Parts: sequence; structure tokens; C-alpha cells
Amino acid sequence: MTDTTIETVDTPAMPLRYDGKGLQFAGIVALNVLLQVLTLGIFRFWARVRERRYIWSHVGLGEDRLEYTGTGGELFKGFLIALVVLIPYFLAVFGLQFLVGQNPLGLAIFNMFYIPSLLFLIYLAGYRARRYRLSRTLWRGIRGTLGGSPTRYAAAAVGYFALSVLSLGLAAPYMRVELARREIGNTWFGDKPFTFDGKAGDLFRAWLVPWLPIVLTAAVIGWMQWTIRDLNPQDFDPSDAAQADRSRAIGEIMPLIAGLMLLGYLLTALAFAWYRVREFRYFAAHTGFEGMRFASTLGVGRVLWIYVSFLLALIPTITVVTLTVFAAVLWAKDFPMDLDMLPYAMEAAKDWFPIAVTVTMIFAIGVMSRVLVFHRMARAVVSTLAIAGAENFATVAQSLDRAPTYGEGLADAFDLGDF
Repeated sequence: MTDTTIETVDTPAMPLRYDGKGLQFAGIVALNVLLQVLTLGIFRFWARVRERRYIWSHVGLGEDRLEYTGTGGELFKGFLIALVVLIPYFLAVFGLQFLVGQNPLGLAIFNMFYIPSLLFLIYLAGYRARRYRLSRTLWRGIRGTLGGSPTRYAAAAVGYFALSVLSLGLAAPYMRVELARREIGNTWFGDKPFTFDGKAGDLFRAWLVPWLPIVLTAAVIGWMQWTIRDLNPQDFDPSDAAQADRSRAIGEIMPLIAGLMLLGYLLTALAFAWYRVREFRYFAAHTGFEGMRFASTLGVGRVLWIYVSFLLALIPTITVVTLTVFAAVLWAKDFPMDLDMLPYAMEAAKDWFPIAVTVTMIFAIGVMSRVLVFHRMARAVVSTLAIAGAENFATVAQSLDRAPTYGEGLADAFDLGDF
């Protein structure tokens, strides 16, 4: 397997740095979430811009920092344009689904067209979103660009996806590398292109690490479901002793099913996280720009801890939110501050207590996910990246390509992320 470290360059690496503060970003996110709730979600476009400007402005390379110049109005305009495409599309989908009904052959034919078309739109949205973000990202006053055809990229991605499905997932590294080649190879900083020379074969053995638990877990689940189906026919008769024995067998086998599924999901998640980190480091090592190469020291332990700590933080958060709303209910209804009064307070506020808890949880989890996951992941990715090679940015001039005039549109509709 190809080593992802850079050993051929004698020039010291120039690291990227991130110096954003969690509490500062939390303040921005908290206000954003509050304004989104008050505006019924409309402020989300301006909220995304505020967060990006903070993240971008705290990413440094050399003595200069990134700059994000996108606007909430551009994102909102792009979203409205996307609706013009998506509303007729989904109306047609629902109409065809209604006409097909429960006919097995009709459903099969419907899915043969629906799934590829939906994937096409998702990949198209992702590519156009990257193009917009690059066009609004500046360093030393020079912006990035993403060339190539979004439609050809999306069509190729659907083809690679089909190949991956037909190969039972074994072709996934080929799909990932070829899509990265199209993305990175069409990425420019100013008037200079990036290069990518990765090969799928270098990642194949690494991909087997998550692929094996995925396949084994799916096989075990399928076998268990087939066994249950055999033990519990649709014409089950409780008075039949043989069928009663089968029913007891189902009860005995269910803990085993649950345990194997949980173990399979856990192993798959760990293995997949390990692979994605390794893949990211490989992609970085095989990306070049004007004779310079990238390198990453991102570790899987750091990535896993970001998600594990977020999940652990949810437990006290849910408890605190529930107790806070409960205290507010007691105060509003003039009940004594006593847990014994909970049933009476719940009955008195049964119409709006669930709504209050839900809204408060959306606010709390929205802030936590952006601060504990998005912000920390940005720090982890940026702070472990470096550029090795002789700095050659002085020859870069501003690109003359016309930048997009509106935002991410479809990507925002599909919520495809923003970093």
C-alpha cells in the first residue's frame, strides 16, 4: 500500500493553522439558531454565512488568512432557484408513485428511474456547491475556482455508484478516487490548477477493513430475518403447539440478533472512520499545486473523540433541558418547585410542554452539533494539514473566469454540508 507521507521534498513544510475559539463560535451559533427559530428557518442562509466567515477568517497559511465573501442573499437566491427545479421533480415523483401503487413490477421500474435521478441531483448539487464556495474563498485577494461540467460530473458519479453497487461495494475506492480526480483536477487557485495523482489500487486493501464488517453484518441480519420468517409464518395459530414452539424460539433468538447487529454497527462505524481518515490523508498526499504537495497527520482517534464526546454531552444536555422546561412549567403554573408535582404540572401543561421541550432541544442540539462537531472537525482537519515544497504563490494571478452569481441552491435543499 502506498505510503501517504511526503519524503521527496527537502523544503520544510508550511503548516496551516486554525485559531478559532470554541466559546466565540458558540456565541455566533447560539444567536444564529435563535434567529432561525424566530424566522421559521429563513435566517439559515445568513447564519451559514456568519459561521463560514468566522471559520475562514481563522484559517491561516503563512502570514495571511482565508476570506469568505459569500452573502446570505446569494444563498437564499440559490435556494429559491433550486425550488423551481425540485418542486416539479418531486410532484412528478409522487404522481408516478401514486399511479404505480403497490404493483411490484411497477415499483421496480419506478425505482430504476427514481434512485438514479435523485443521486444525479445530489451529486450535481454537491459539485455546484463546491464551485460556489471556492469562488467566494479568497487568500491574498485571489479566489479559487472549480471548472468542469457539473452535469458530466453528476452523470459519472451515478455510473460509478452503480458500479459500486454491482460489485457489492468493492468498487467504492475506484469511485472515490475518480470523483476526487474530477474535483481536484478541476480546482484552481487563481489561474493555476491543482493536480491529483491518486490510484484506487492504493486504497483497496484499506477499504476491505470496513467492507468486511459491512458485508458480514448484512449477511447475519439477512440470515436472522430469513430464520424468523421461517419460524413465524403469516398464518400463525397460537393454539398450535408446533407454532407456539416457533414463537418461543423467536423470543430466544431476538437478543442474539440485537447483540450481533449492535456489534456489527459498532465495528462498521469504527472501521469506516479509520478508512475515511486514511483516505483523506492519501488524497492530501496526492494533491499538488505548482510543485508543492499537501500532507496530513489527522488521526482517527481525534476524529472518533469528536463524535463520542458529542454523544456523551447529549445525555446531560437532555436532562438539563427537560428539568429547565419543567421548572418553567412549575413557575408559570404557580406550583411548588418539587419533583412530586411533575405529574400535575405535566397535566396542566400537556398542550404545550412537548412543544417547549422540542424547541429547546432543537436550540441546544443545534448549538452543540455546530460547536462540538463542525467547529472541532474544522480545527482537526486544518491544523493537521501542511504544504511541503518551495512556496511558489507569487506567480499566481487572479482567474478571469466568471464567478457564480447565486448560492448553493440544490446543496442547501439537500443539506449537504458546508465545509
